[in-house]
Amino acid sequence: MINMKNWYSKYWMAYLTVCLLGFCTSLQAQEFGSWDVPIPDLESWWKSVAHHQPLQAKEHPRLLFRKQDLPALRKKMATPEGKAILQRLRVLLNGSDGEGMPIAFNTAKKAYTLGPKKQSVVDTPGVYTFGHVAGYGLLYQLTGEEKYADWGRECFELALAGQRDRDDRYSWVDPGGALRAGPVLGWMAVGYDLCYNAWDEATREKLGKAIETYSTGIVRKWGKVRVNLESMVSGVMPPKSNHYGMQVGGTALALLAIDQEPWVDQARIDSLLEVNTRSMVHNISQGFGDGGYFAEGDGTGSMASQIAYLTALQAWKQAKGMDFVNVDRPNARMTALKWLYLTVVKDGNPEIWPIRGGYPHNAWSREGISGAGYFSLPFGVLSAPHSAALKWFYEQFLLEEDLKTGVPYEVSDYPHLVVCAFVNWPTELSPKDPAKVLPLSYRDSKNGFYAWRNRWQDANDIVITALTQDVRGFMKEEADTSFHIMAFGKKTTWGRIPGEVKHWHHSQDGATSTLVFEGGLSVGVDLSGKSGAEVVLIANGDFEGEQINRNGQLVTIKYLTQQDSTPRLRVRGKHIKLGKRRIQWKDGQWIFR
Repeated sequence: MINMKNWYSKYWMAYLTVCLLGFCTSLQAQEFGSWDVPIPDLESWWKSVAHHQPLQAKEHPRLLFRKQDLPALRKKMATPEGKAILQRLRVLLNGSDGEGMPIAFNTAKKAYTLGPKKQSVVDTPGVYTFGHVAGYGLLYQLTGEEKYADWGRECFELALAGQRDRDDRYSWVDPGGALRAGPVLGWMAVGYDLCYNAWDEATREKLGKAIETYSTGIVRKWGKVRVNLESMVSGVMPPKSNHYGMQVGGTALALLAIDQEPWVDQARIDSLLEVNTRSMVHNISQGFGDGGYFAEGDGTGSMASQIAYLTALQAWKQAKGMDFVNVDRPNARMTALKWLYLTVVKDGNPEIWPIRGGYPHNAWSREGISGAGYFSLPFGVLSAPHSAALKWFYEQFLLEEDLKTGVPYEVSDYPHLVVCAFVNWPTELSPKDPAKVLPLSYRDSKNGFYAWRNRWQDANDIVITALTQDVRGFMKEEADTSFHIMAFGKKTTWGRIPGEVKHWHHSQDGATSTLVFEGGLSVGVDLSGKSGAEVVLIANGDFEGEQINRNGQLVTIKYLTQQDSTPRLRVRGKHIKLGKRRIQWKDGQWIFR
């Protein structure tokens, strides 16, 4: 007899969904994937970059920056940030000064050498990675010394010969699935782009054709799909899977690196690039919502955005003049900015609570690539004001501790992320308190996620979050039953979440907001401090806090404060008075005045 409780557990449901999807899409996925559907308003998801110069034939570099950016980058070499980042890069390349090939190699011959879901990782500084070609490529661009590009070529050829990354899941040959293939392909293509000008024509064509003809066998688990440009350009898994962004992002980098080369099948490349424009949008419209919340949660969302996707957006902007980030739709930029809202840092240790969804260990792990790049990658695509807020967050909360450990500006063990730190770090941009740039609250309307933050100051900052509906990719997360609060270094829950939100209203600065749930519950949040408490929560129901009876209606007020006393509460006609704040009940919701 079937145990229905186990049968309908999230793991069984995920497994059955995957099997069904693999069966239904096996014939279609080898071409472009059944989820590559038309987007009626596709062109509203990006804007053209002002004064963008179209690529010229054989023009490189083109993905992270253009030739005209080199003088500024070489100037950055003399800054404290530039010196520290390049020193770190050189250590990662060969364990010391970057003058030579890697000194250690993973001897694994396949993915997951240690068993199912147990990869072999070599942590020796100077160990070979798929980011080495990009690392040497940047040094070539900055110095003009061709020896670095020669080492980049050798590292590329090692990958073609089967050398695995420091993490045995990542490899050009027989990687641990399409999700690992995408980043390897993409970041090797970034290295190709950076080393290109130092290579002779034969090398350019040989290694470029390796990118164009990339194929690494069959993924049988998902319906016998061959992993190549055609399948990965729109993903062998759908956008609600963390695999998707890694595949379509990596493929974007590959296609843009070889676009318009004389030896490519340009009609094919044009067709694949057209598909990839839709893929860029699918990831942030189907996988992510307008608040940057991912269908599978936080740790998986880090993979879907950080590992390859954000840099793919940077490459689209540099190479094609298409900006997917600084547009009216906030989806793309919120994949990066949401971490500023959710994270409280104490003694250099960033923390999110709760970490929702799959792979929670990824969130702020700051090692490897699945939980790294929270600054070095977004700086390549965000506007100046948003970059200023991100820079302020880093300098306020993390720089001091990173300097103590000797790995400032990018903690990861991968050279390509350190490359991005050097290229993208806004050294001349003045940091700006996020509270002066960002609203204090936001929502993800697609996934029913809400977040509030009263300030960016120290470990006593207050962060409140609520997931008000179930979300599902191939992993799922159930809706919260209460609001989750981190305040003054402590964690607690409050109230109840009875279902989905019918109405959300907020002030322009996000300091006040109201949620109206199905069933009539209304919860208001005041982050302004005008009441005399740092944060006030108010609800028309029986919760924990100070309670009053207002015209027969039970009202609960929760104060989040370090003050010795709570604000004086007075009822004045239709209003509740708290300090300088007036709160009114009108049309079934709380109005703050």
